Amino acid sequence: MRVDEKFLRDLESKVLAYKYKDKDTDNRQTQDEVFDRDTLMTLYDLMTNEIIDNLDFPIATGKEGIVFRATTHSGGYLAVKIYRISNATFNNIQKYIAGDERFRTIGKNRRRTIHTWAQKEYRNLERMRANEICVPKPIVCVKNVIVMEFIGVDGTPAHHLKDVIIDEPQILYNTLFKNMKKLYKDAHLVHADFSEYNVLMNGSEPTIIDVGQAVLYTHPMAMEFLKRDIGNLARFFRKQDLQLDEKEMLKEIAGGS
Repeated sequence: MRVDEKFLRDLESKVLAYKYKDKDTDNRQTQDEVFDRDTLMTLYDLMTNEIIDNLDFPIATGKEGIVFRATTHSGGYLAVKIYRISNATFNNIQKYIAGDERFRTIGKNRRRTIHTWAQKEYRNLERMRANEICVPKPIVCVKNVIVMEFIGVDGTPAHHLKDVIIDEPQILYNTLFKNMKKLYKDAHLVHADFSEYNVLMNGSEPTIIDVGQAVLYTHPMAMEFLKRDIGNLARFFRKQDLQLDEKEMLKEIAGGS
């Protein structure tokens, strides 16, 4: 395929503009390491294939990469999650992939590992959606880029659970615990990084995000991860004055394993 180099340069210029709006040195370094030529080509392909029309602005940044809001050709919105290839924090991801029968031949190549990690998140989203768990709808995954449903209203991103005032904590707890239970019993997965940082609140409706590290419940560390997830859920809602017994929560989800 012949590449429109001007189009690519314009895209790269836009990315550079995002980078240097950010005065935080760590965030700038993170962004510097996200947008290599291969990633720009992936974004270029997504645009020329009309999956997205425009990369608007970052809505979340982290050590592993950046999530952008994107506009579609119909004027709607999508979220574009871009994992960076060069990332020291990915040195420990083998523990989330090793033991997962879906990814037995990953090897040790860094780029391939990150591509597999993105594919793992995409497949986890598909599996969770199929079991009616509240996660963003996945659209497509190409290399280190995932396009998914945008969570928010009128183009404004939803807030994280940690940043909102909860009017009905018992109702919200019940919803999240139900999702955690369905995740284990129906999707046969454990989130493995559940916390108030990984839940978006669209009004009163929660959406669970960042599911790349989620493992099959047959994973050697699945029970350890599940106990940690339960502990995080209980800790957060105890601050909302709920009385919760983590052993009973575990028993209800996994039969007290």
